Amino acid sequence: MDESSDSRHPMVATLGILLIGSTFITGWAPQGPWESESFSRGLFGLAGGFLLYLAWYRHTFGVWSVIPALHMWQNPHSSTRILAAIGVGLFFSSYLLGTVDSLPEPLSLILLLCALMVLLAAAYAWLVFEGPLGDEEE
Repeated sequence: MDESSDSRHPMVATLGILLIGSTFITGWAPQGPWESESFSRGLFGLAGGFLLYLAWYRHTFGVWSVIPALHMWQNPHSSTRILAAIGVGLFFSSYLLGTVDSLPEPLSLILLLCALMVLLAAAYAWLVFEGPLGDEEE
């Protein structure tokens, strides 16, 4: 895929930040078929988070995609540990944010889902780079 040097990923990141920021303002989102303005704001926040992730991926790996292939990692052994630490941090953050009454209840569930996906990716990377699924010739 031929990517130009002037990428759109800063614009995509800005749009993602704006969508996430808009979730803190009440009274503007439509009720939608689910009859809940807060649910609509949550959908805008999820879309913003996805756009922010896409922009980060493009900035980090240089291509527009969603799932990083393991061959693209530059420092796989240290990256696996960092990824696992981020997953554990998200896991405990989801618990702590779940106890705050002013935040929506599904926030901790979404963070927990993200934490478990990050931990799953770290476990798979460990299995491939350092564990039994690795190439013994490398």
